[in-house]
Amino acid sequence: MKKYYLHNGTENIGPLDLDELKAKAITKNTQVWCDGMEDWKNAGEVEELKSILSVVPPPIAKKTEIKQEPITSNKKTHWFWRIIRFLAILIIVFIAIIAFVDYMNEKNSSSSYEESIMTIAEIEAADPSLYLNATGTYKPTFLGDELKISGVIENKATVTNYKDVIVEVIFYSKTDSEIAREQYTIYDFFAPKTKKEFKLKVKNYSNVETIGWNVFNATVK
Repeated sequence: MKKYYLHNGTENIGPLDLDELKAKAITKNTQVWCDGMEDWKNAGEVEELKSILSVVPPPIAKKTEIKQEPITSNKKTHWFWRIIRFLAILIIVFIAIIAFVDYMNEKNSSSSYEESIMTIAEIEAADPSLYLNATGTYKPTFLGDELKISGVIENKATVTNYKDVIVEVIFYSKTDSEIAREQYTIYDFFAPKTKKEFKLKVKNYSNVETIGWNVFNATVK
């Protein structure tokens, strides 16, 4: 009868016969060796030992139980406050957008007004004769060699102040032919939308039947 050795992981035990091996409750994975074997084998690989092997039952698998938590009133309350916070943020953003739009509209309106004022001032400065009008009456002096003009200069400009207005006097014959032109400067200030009187004494040409005058130019104040 063969004698076997066991290996318990640290040392060899034996020799043991079949009854002694059975008493050791060896399993199919127990390492055994006997004379004639080239190397150690699992007891389950040796035909002679299969009848004495102890059967080890497999471990019991543990079932993982998943519990579903019921929806409680706390979770409902949590969602309620999340919705309230979301609505509050929307309201704040909406108010901020309205405030920004109002600010930009006000800024654009102010800029447009300033640009409009600048444009009007530039236009009125380009040609003062379009906004200054001279009217009045005239009569000859006692000797008749001069004419006395009593007139009014009106500044129709919206924003522009003028000064040193040049009045051009035109002399006409009885056939309405132009005899001469002369320019005279009225050294005064003329505010927008105002009227101011002026007086001139001009030379009276021979053969003059009538005279007329208008604003030729002026200086922007």
